[in-house]
Order: sequence, then structure tokens, then C-alpha cells
Amino acid sequence: MTNKGLSASDLTISRAEHVLLEGAELELAPSTITYLYGENGAGKTSLMRCLSGLLQADSGKIHWNGQLITSLDSDYFQDLIFLAHALSMKAELTIFENLSFYARLRGVKDPKPLIDKATTELGIGQLQNRRFAELSAGQQHKVALCRLVIEPAKIWILDEPFVNLDKGTRHWLAELIQQFARQGGTVLFTSHHEIEELAIDQRIGIEH
Repeated sequence: MTNKGLSASDLTISRAEHVLLEGAELELAPSTITYLYGENGAGKTSLMRCLSGLLQADSGKIHWNGQLITSLDSDYFQDLIFLAHALSMKAELTIFENLSFYARLRGVKDPKPLIDKATTELGIGQLQNRRFAELSAGQQHKVALCRLVIEPAKIWILDEPFVNLDKGTRHWLAELIQQFARQGGTVLFTSHHEIEELAIDQRIGIEH
């Protein structure tokens, strides 16, 4: 199937009876990087959760490659990686055990080489056997970023992926995102500041 990207039409999202978005239209094409910006509370995270299937919209439709993401024929959730503020890791498991779990869910039979590569590039290779709960906040964030290396996907939805990263890791992530887009991937990310290292194709602003 030809990759047509992600689209949303007539999308309305509310929270606690407060309308965050009304009648929104969105087009995220393959091989593009989209920067989603807006003030805190404007609805950026709610929009991302809705696009990721974690939040039900009040109305509207979301399509991936021309099919509703809720269709039984859609491969959307197998094609998607959503990285949120909540890192979705098991505190009692090690780095290796957490990343192996996600990789095997995607059909990666031998995730060790990919985990070795990602953790080494991010400077946490020596911590693979450390429990997630024992890591610093910065190290935990790096573990979550490893998912972008070890899991096959076609679309990344990333909520504040650059927050609290050192300069070297920022450059690493920016290059990874651009490489993913060059290979046909679709990227949507939020940031409180525009990322100079990224060649952004589309900017979408959300206002209160």
C-alpha cells in the first residue's frame, strides 16, 4: 500500500467541557517533519494523544494511508511510535528488559544488536542491566529515545522530545529525525523552542 500519510478532518477535542480544538484539519505527509507549537494548555498534548488513539475526539475522522485508524484493516498502531511525557517504561525492569519488550512487540526477533547500538550512542550502554527506577530523569529520557532506533515504524509522534537534553544528544536526535524523514517517515513533534538543528517542513500553531 502506498503511504499517504496521516490526516485529520473536522477534528474537535474537548477536556472537562472546555473545547480545545474545533473543526481542525491536519495533513502529515510522508518524508516530512512537522513542528506543533503553542502555549501550555492550548491542547498540543491532547491533539497528539488523539492522533495516537489514546484520546477519543468529540468529532472528526483520522486517516492513515486513506483508512480510518480504527479500521480493522489499518496498520496504524503497528506503524506508530508515540513518545509522551509519561515514558511508559516498567520501573522494576532493566533498560534491556524494557527495550526488548518493545522491540519484540514489533516483531524484532533479536533486539540486542539494536539495543547495544542505541544505548552506546546515547552513553548509557554500561547501564543496560540497571533497573529503570534507578536511573536519573535524563537517563530515563534517553532510554525512551532508544525506542526510535530499535522499533520499526513509519510515523513518529513526539511530545517534547528535546526537553532537558544536552547539546550532543540534541544533535543526535535531530539527525535521527531527519534521517527517518529522508527514508519516508512522517514526524510530528512539539517543543517550547524551535529546534535550529532541524529542517522543518511544516509549522502548525495552536492557540487558546
